Amino acid sequence: MLIKNKIYFIAVFAALVLAFYQTLRIDAPNYDLKQTRHVSIVNNSIEYPYKYRLLNPYITQIWITALSTVLPEKPSFIAAYFLQNIIVFSFMLLMLLKFFRLWFDDTGAVICMLLFAAIVPLTLTGYDVLGDMTTAGIMALGFYFINSDKEKYLFPLMFIAAFNELQLILLIPFYFFGKSSNFRNKKVWINSIFLTMIFVAAYGLIYLIRGGSAGSSEVNWYFTKDAAFNLAHKSWIPLWIILIAPLLYFVFKDFRSKPEFLKRSATIVLPLFYFAAFFFIARLREIDKALTIFTILIPLAMCTVFSKLIKTEV
Repeated sequence: MLIKNKIYFIAVFAALVLAFYQTLRIDAPNYDLKQTRHVSIVNNSIEYPYKYRLLNPYITQIWITALSTVLPEKPSFIAAYFLQNIIVFSFMLLMLLKFFRLWFDDTGAVICMLLFAAIVPLTLTGYDVLGDMTTAGIMALGFYFINSDKEKYLFPLMFIAAFNELQLILLIPFYFFGKSSNFRNKKVWINSIFLTMIFVAAYGLIYLIRGGSAGSSEVNWYFTKDAAFNLAHKSWIPLWIILIAPLLYFVFKDFRSKPEFLKRSATIVLPLFYFAAFFFIARLREIDKALTIFTILIPLAMCTVFSKLIKTEV
């Protein structure tokens, strides 16, 4: 128990550092833009898809309301977001630690988590940072449920996930493709269908509450504007090279001996739903939206780099 508490301390301490960096370098210098953005989400005056990303803005609004009773407007806003930064980064790193401990002993899991934390500052891009970090944390928690035979917890998780970002529906293909035997498993097929229904129902509920639509203009925007932006602005190329290329050799070295879920995620889900689709539906320089890539690649690489830290029984 004492060792577990110590590694949790490392995760929370790293989260505190990231939260302060986010507050100091992004939130405070861009207060006017952040405040306008926040108010437009809470007041439901912002466009799709941002009007459906409710989880963090509404939780943060609780802190703003409480702090504004003792602080002026700007300090209460910044303090509230600092508190929410701590909560979100702590959640993300603790869930990553939980997932990595499936494959590694405590030392290996902490190394994987700190490697993940080390790349986060390069991925911080502005407005939707907390939503993207929450997505990474929910993905890691979902992966933990998938690999620890706790699929029943995916159902409430998917409902909550819908209130954060649409991307989280990708938990379903990670679940479905995680084992080769799933194709012949009736339970997996049924679970996947019900998980989809739950997510769609939650997203439909948000639509009924918030209004708006994801119509043809949004589809056109996704598949033309972002793709054109990525072609015109190639600053994402060195960023992706720096973050991903050093891992790839170790990812594919002794690949067959590595955990099935990690291998299949890296060779099926990531290429189809991240590397290929990301070009058309996101700006590639906003790599915070693709942090799940590193949730898979880092443990695959560390299986080679720190093979002695792999658990003998998983």
